[in-house]
Amino acid sequence: MTFEKLEKEKQNKIINAACEIFAKHGYKKASMKDIAEAAGISKSVLFKYVSNKENLYMKIFRLASDSIIEADEISYAEEGSDSDMFSLMRRNAKTRLSLFKEYPWIYKFAYTAAFDNDCFVKEHVRRELENYRKPRFNTSEIKSEHNNVYKGLRADIPPTIAKQLILWVSQGYLEEKLFKDEIDPDELEKGFEAWIDILEILLKGNNKSCD
Repeated sequence: MTFEKLEKEKQNKIINAACEIFAKHGYKKASMKDIAEAAGISKSVLFKYVSNKENLYMKIFRLASDSIIEADEISYAEEGSDSDMFSLMRRNAKTRLSLFKEYPWIYKFAYTAAFDNDCFVKEHVRRELENYRKPRFNTSEIKSEHNNVYKGLRADIPPTIAKQLILWVSQGYLEEKLFKDEIDPDELEKGFEAWIDILEILLKGNNKSCD
């Protein structure tokens, strides 16, 4: 039986086990035996579903990449009257962190994959990012909304600076939590909401546009 024909629950057990083991040990040191044990199955059964470690890693990385991109694009595509950058950040956090509930180790895996020194991983990451980071929604609509979210910033803070600050805070917060293996989605969202509130106070100011 192929992996794709497995029941969703069994697929998720293998996916989560692979994400955890690859995230903790890196590609080279992770073993199919450890992944099978984490998934609650034997190594021989695991090999019935996936032919080798390389194919399993590629499958997991593609899932992680696609899922994260889709979550981001959904948050951009959602329409509403509250389309400032802080509302967008809150929507983005909710859609991204919802992945944790299904795949608790998916972000830690994606993060460690980006810094894995194994030649196979480096080449695969490069190739997958080229092939799969393509918009699935109307890009003109996304760009239009993205431009509008920067309205309302303090006049003395250019949007480019605000964007960089938001990126540093967002990445830094998530990286610190992942490094400590703090992956509870509710706690992550609560903590990130607090940082969004602080950024909103700092960047909104007198509500004048930066156009």
